[in-house]
Amino acid sequence: MIRAFQQLRALIGRHVAYPFALQGVVALALLMTPLSGLGMRGPLSVDGSPQRYWAMTAIVGLHLILTLFVPARRLALWAQILYLIIQCALTAVAQALFPTPLFDYVYLAIVLQSLMLFRPWLWIPFAVGVWALWSGGVFMATASALTWLQSNLALAFPATCAIIAAIIYVRQHRRSEQAQQMLQQMQQRYDSLSTALREIQQRVALEERRRLAQTLTDEVQAALARTEQSIAAAIGQAQSNLSRLQITVAQTRDSAGLAVERLRGAITTLRHSEADPPPREPVFALAIPGPRDELVISSRPYRVLSWVLPVVFISLSLLVTLTQHPPTLDVILPLLTLYALLLLAYIYTLRARNPLLLQIGLAGQTLAVVAMAITTQALPILLGLLLVLWQIALRLPLGQIALFLTGTPAAIGLLLARMRPQAMDRESLLVCAVAAVTMAGPLLLARRQLDQRRHAELRASLLSSEIEQQTNEVRTLAVAAERSRLAREFHDDLGSRLVLINLQLQLAEELAAESSADALAQLQVSRDHLREAWRSVLAVADAELPLSGDTLAAALESLAAQCRRSASVSISLRADDGLEELSPAVACTIYRVVQEGIANAWKHALPSQISVQLSMNTSHVRVTVVNDDRPADSPGGSPAGGAAPQGSYGLVGLRERADALGGGIEAGPLPEGGFRLMMALPVEGVA
Repeated sequence: MIRAFQQLRALIGRHVAYPFALQGVVALALLMTPLSGLGMRGPLSVDGSPQRYWAMTAIVGLHLILTLFVPARRLALWAQILYLIIQCALTAVAQALFPTPLFDYVYLAIVLQSLMLFRPWLWIPFAVGVWALWSGGVFMATASALTWLQSNLALAFPATCAIIAAIIYVRQHRRSEQAQQMLQQMQQRYDSLSTALREIQQRVALEERRRLAQTLTDEVQAALARTEQSIAAAIGQAQSNLSRLQITVAQTRDSAGLAVERLRGAITTLRHSEADPPPREPVFALAIPGPRDELVISSRPYRVLSWVLPVVFISLSLLVTLTQHPPTLDVILPLLTLYALLLLAYIYTLRARNPLLLQIGLAGQTLAVVAMAITTQALPILLGLLLVLWQIALRLPLGQIALFLTGTPAAIGLLLARMRPQAMDRESLLVCAVAAVTMAGPLLLARRQLDQRRHAELRASLLSSEIEQQTNEVRTLAVAAERSRLAREFHDDLGSRLVLINLQLQLAEELAAESSADALAQLQVSRDHLREAWRSVLAVADAELPLSGDTLAAALESLAAQCRRSASVSISLRADDGLEELSPAVACTIYRVVQEGIANAWKHALPSQISVQLSMNTSHVRVTVVNDDRPADSPGGSPAGGAAPQGSYGLVGLRERADALGGGIEAGPLPEGGFRLMMALPVEGVA
């Protein structure tokens, strides 16, 4: 229900001509104008000129319809100017037909509309033009300079208060709209956060991949380059100086061993180093300002207005008094005394922090203004109560405002009815009511806009913090995942190739003492494998998937053939049909399992027989690598019968691969001897 109401309110807010406060002020002035004419007496009354009254009412009604339904804020600038000029013309015609006191506030409402629509360089000249039109109409209707001056003085203070209140409201309304738009954008970003996080994850992974390619990959490639230089030197020695061939091959094996150690160091660094925080970039370029106003008005303008308004009121009320009474001591002295009491009560109210003391100060100001109106017999001075209402609207909570306004008007009405009965007519009450609403309404709604803006900014800030937190977590996970990927690929691919090269160099060293031609051939094979290792490093750095289902069987046959040529071991390979339908990720994982199983068997068991079997069914593919026990006289073997050492990075990497694809892995010695490595993967990547 609440959500539906909010959506309805937002829909209305997008199509109304003005914000609610401004539209309410304009509608109130237009609605009260015909009502104020009902109490007029003389020739220009409803009874004396009914046709003119109803014509005025019709024009005011047309004006009200235009104000409520014309989307002025969505018009072009020239159309907005024309629209307000039409309003001025309608008001002037209606005032000429049946002039009521509230037409002053209709003109003021038009000025407030221009304040909402135009920038200061345009609305100030427009406001001056509206004042000239209204002032000229007053002068033509009264034909008295004194009456014209009194009308200006009577309207000056309410107009000043209303314009300042409207400026404050418009400012808060625009900032609240910006905050709401920012909140909506942030909510949309939050709703689409999963997509954004995937993009961030891919970008961070790519950045980390490039960074690691410039550090660890370069270091491993440098070690491989030295190994290739050693192999090239060994081949040169085999062709020119056979007596030094065995020594050179031994040095080449040492260089290859150093490359293996460098690789292990790089893998250890990738596995155990903490991820450096990647460069932080703004996820969404949305500035979220914090609350900056303690009140509806910021501190410096508030201090200025705190003294400008009472000074303006005192100056105008003094001029009003002088236009109605001669400047005698009997008039000036009591008035100056009341001004002093008003200022004392005003200063006391500014410094009061306790709500009760604050209301006492406001009551003192109210009594001072009423006493001025009674002493001078000038009803326009009662509009000085707007000064009190200004402070009430800015400083009191809504409950205390209602309590204060419930008792104060009643007390003022009783006092005026007793001291000056002729002042309490319908016209005067309507003028005071419209003036009060014109000023206090925008101020109260500006406070509400401020609360809504702060709430929106707080929600946007919370959403931004949550987005930032999730983004940082994704960044960290992306960096860790990329390092784990690089460690797995280095270990499973490059590590296995280096083990193979090391075995080939060991065989070349053994052949060097017997047949230099066979040793030379073995060195050339080792150099070819080393160049493949170079390409492997580049592929790992670029995150390539070198295998697919179509090429998996051929790649496994090539791996088995290399192993048979490089070591005295029998390798059997059996595979079910259907491998060509596997996805590249599954095919690459299967290849790495076989590669790791064979490499572990060489490093830890030196077996005579290795069997590789790939079996498939409708839901899973299973890879099994089994090797027999190492020969009893083989030095350096592991008594575990081919088991990987505790904490092997190879098995860790294989488990990570299996988990990523939703599979599982088992590895351990067999009861009858030997070692078995088995991985089962779901066939989810079938094309």
